[in-house]
Amino acid sequence: MKDQVRNDRTTDLGVVRINNEAITTIASIAAMDIKGVHKMGGGLTGTLCEIFSRRRGTAGVKIRMKDSEVRLTVAIIVEYGVDIPRIADEVQQCVKLSVEKMTGLVLSEVDVVVEGVRTPAHANLKED
Repeated sequence: MKDQVRNDRTTDLGVVRINNEAITTIASIAAMDIKGVHKMGGGLTGTLCEIFSRRRGTAGVKIRMKDSEVRLTVAIIVEYGVDIPRIADEVQQCVKLSVEKMTGLVLSEVDVVVEGVRTPAHANLKED
């Protein structure tokens, strides 16, 4: 989240600005709404940043701004046994729709990175 996405809107009463953290929170919630997504990704670095910064809901989402185009990368962990391409497509569509509807931004890309698969509980049991 290096670059602050500029989404300023001037009204008669002043300026309305939507922070990157608000955008990543919307994207994270939208991704988690998809059945088959176990949790957001982001790896160890994302988890540590979330713990130490006390920010919830932004792990696993990165914003990039290039030439006035807004791009999101959403990292997820999926449930074992799901149709991963279908889940990724649903995450892309839901994130794009939610962010655009709530912020007025137009996303040029929503990349989905499936970082892992949640191991089913019975796979951890050893057979004798």
